Parts: sequence; structure tokens; C-alpha cells
Amino acid sequence: MGYTQIASWFAYFYLMAAVKVLSARPQDEVKYFPGWAHPLPSRIYSGFMDSTPAGEPTKQHMHYMFFESENDPQNDPLLVWSNGGPGAGSEFGLFTELGPFELSAASLTTEQFNETGIPTLFRNQYSWTKVANILMYDSPPPVGYSYCGDNVGGDGYSCGEWDDTRTAKAAHTFVENWLAANPTFAKHDIYLSGESYAGVYIPTLAREILNSKSTTKERLKGFAVGDACVGTEVLCGPSGPWFHIEFFHGHGQVSDKLYDEIMKVCDKMELYHGVKNPECVKLLNTMDNEIGGYYGYNLYDECGALNVLSQSSSWRDIEQGRRQYWSSVPPVRSGSSGALNDYPCGGTGAMLKWLNTTEVQQALHIPSGANFFLTDNGVGFNYMSTEKNLMPFYRHVAYNTSLRVLVYNGDTDPGINSFVSQNWTSALGFKEKESWRPWTIDGKARMGGYVTRYEGDFDFLTIRGSGHMVPEYKPAAALEFITRFLNNEPYQKYVPRA
Repeated sequence: MGYTQIASWFAYFYLMAAVKVLSARPQDEVKYFPGWAHPLPSRIYSGFMDSTPAGEPTKQHMHYMFFESENDPQNDPLLVWSNGGPGAGSEFGLFTELGPFELSAASLTTEQFNETGIPTLFRNQYSWTKVANILMYDSPPPVGYSYCGDNVGGDGYSCGEWDDTRTAKAAHTFVENWLAANPTFAKHDIYLSGESYAGVYIPTLAREILNSKSTTKERLKGFAVGDACVGTEVLCGPSGPWFHIEFFHGHGQVSDKLYDEIMKVCDKMELYHGVKNPECVKLLNTMDNEIGGYYGYNLYDECGALNVLSQSSSWRDIEQGRRQYWSSVPPVRSGSSGALNDYPCGGTGAMLKWLNTTEVQQALHIPSGANFFLTDNGVGFNYMSTEKNLMPFYRHVAYNTSLRVLVYNGDTDPGINSFVSQNWTSALGFKEKESWRPWTIDGKARMGGYVTRYEGDFDFLTIRGSGHMVPEYKPAAALEFITRFLNNEPYQKYVPRA
């Protein structure tokens, strides 16, 4: 073989290697979605990636789904999404909140569903894939379709005991391995986002990336968390009922008479940290009776029994750092929309039915025998919340990095309410760059909520009329603010009508 032939052979070899890298994991591409009879809006992938941190003896297989941007996949940022729980599979976010398709109670009433038994998918016009490539992952295994070893379909205890540190390391391993397998997207600007207990997942993942020697930290540009936990000593741990009281009185659910009496009888420090005074306890029990029933994720929601995760919280539940499930739920209301909101009911139930359909699992490349594991608040698997207080990390990010941070909160979320989120974000001590002001969806008068902007590229933003799952409850507002955040643009101001 001559020199020219050898050179040509090596050139061909490296070309083929490059092509192979750029088209990594073609076996994960999803060619069709059962329940969707139209062309897919962009390229979609579903598969598993090794998420085993160094030193762990059993291999972890973390399930992911990747949706290329519908706008400009080669240039739009990569947004990594996680739901919280602990125990909430991120398909919940994809198919009831921010993905290109949505499922609801209406998915179970179509002619197509009656013929096939597969819930019908509807197009989400406010999908975050309009502005970003979306990578979601099920964490920690065995949440969602993720699993450990060869134990496909294992129960919640099949991957051992979890805490916040182990979860962050597994998520970081997953992200690094996914980027290595998809080097084209490793060159994009990277943002992290999630909601609820992902208020722990996402900042701790960001911390792992920043503390690593990986080049990923050079591409990481920021993170956004919604209705977010901050640690067991701040939020999502035992605490007094102060902000619970402020939320319900502030929303007109508690009489002024009772509120004034509580403020007179109860010691403020006890209301912050734990109530012992018997007279105060009696008044707080009266308050719960005055409030009555409500959905723990959205004060004004009336989807009723169509809410699979129907729950409410008493002041005692807040003190003990837990929520309590309703033993019964209100009757199913007619129609498909939340009473005072603009979203369909029944998404969780339809999603679970869709994900546990054989045809769907085959299309998503899920191994035979898999079980979609979904829970909340660590129920059904061993999870220990070990992150006490992430506020110092937020200060570190603002003072010592170039990352941009958005903390957003629906203002009708009883579980992690905007009163307490406003309190802990202002307590970080950052100097205000823009004081509290309205922001809009249209740059005119269509209100989105309110925003306070701080030095250090830190924003706190509320969403008017939204409960816990903001992209589900206020999809237009959610797409508007995430677009502004990713593009590093000001949130549109309110302009009074002339």
C-alpha cells in the first residue's frame, strides 16, 4: 500500500469516526409517538445513560428524553430539566407542563383512544422547545424508567438509599456522559432548570459542575428554579406556620378578626420556628377550619378527583415538614379546564396510562418489564433530605461566578408559597438593581406577575394566578419569562392603557 493510499485510508477512517460521533446514539431516536398521528415537531430521543458515580458498585441506568429545539437546534441553548418530589419523574414536566405534547383528561375521551386504548396527545403551543433544546432525566434511579443493575421494573427500594449528595453526583455523572455522547450539544450554552424539590436537585447539580474539572462548567450559563426548596433549615423542612398564615390571610381565606387574634396571642418567633402555646394552637386549628379544603398545589384549582396528587396542608403539616394527602377529594367537575385558570385537568392520570402502555414503551426504547415509578415527597423509596441551606451557595454564585439565576414562584401555590420565597431571596442580601415591579407577557398590559432584580444576575419573579407547576398552570407566562431568561433580556414592563 503506497503512501497516498495510506493517507487516504486514514483520512477515511477519521472522517467515519467524526460522522459516528456527530450522529451519536442514533438508536435512541424516537420515530413516532403512539397517540400522535402527525409528524413530530422536531427530532426526539429517548434512552438510557450511565449515571454511576465513581466508587458505586452497582451500575445506574438513568432514563432521559431529549427534544431538539423547534426553532434553531444548532444554536439554541441546551436546557436540562428535572422535576422534584423527591420521586417525581421528569416526564411529568414534559407531558403536563413544558414539552411539545400534553396529556389531559381529554386524552381519554377521543375516538382514537376508544379505538386503540392509547391516550391521545395534544400539541402544546407554549412548549419550551420553541426556544431551547430540552434534555430531561429521571432522577434518582429508580424514579421514572431509571433503574439499577439488571433490575428493570424494580420497586422504589431497588437502588438503595438516596440523599441529596448522592443524587447530585448521579445527575452530574449523567450530564457529563450525555454530553460526551452528544458532543454537538456539548458546545451549546447550557442552563439547568427544575421545580419544587428540584430547588435542591438543580443548585446541587450546578455545584457539582462548578467543582469539577470538566469543560461543562465553561458552557454552564445559569439555572432557574420554580416554587423551589432551599434546604431543610430554610424551606422543605420543619418550620413554623408564619408564611402559611400570611399566604391564606393574604388570599382572603382567613378572616381579619381571626388573623388579628392570632397576631395578638401567638409569639412571632414561635410562628416562625414551632408553636407551643396552647392558646395559639387552638387559634391555628380554628384557622384550618376557616380555610376549609383546597388543592395543595394550587389554591384556586377545582379539577377535583382528576388531580391524582390531591392534597392539602394543615399548619401542623408545615411544622413537621410534610404534606398530608386528602382521604377524599371533591367531586369531578364538568369541563376540562381549571375553574379560575387556563389549563386542562387530569394530566397526571392520562400521563401514567400513556407511559405504561406497551406501544409507548416500545417507541421510547424502554426495556420489557419496565415500570414507570412516580411518587412525591419521598414516598415509596428511601430518600433522606440532607441539604440544610443552599443560601450560601446562591451567594457564592452571585459573588464569584458569571452564572445567571432565576427563582420564580406561582403566587397561588399553597405548598411553597411566594411569601416565603420572597422572604428568603430578599434575605440573601443582594443589592436591588430593579425593585419590585410588574412584568407582562405582551409588553403592554397583559400581566405576568412581578419581578425583583438584584446585582449578581439574580432575579426573583412571581407568576400571577399560578400554582406550583407554573408551566402547566400559566403556560403563556412561563414561555415568556423562560425566553427572556435564556436570552438575557429584560422582562417586559407594564404600560398603562391610555
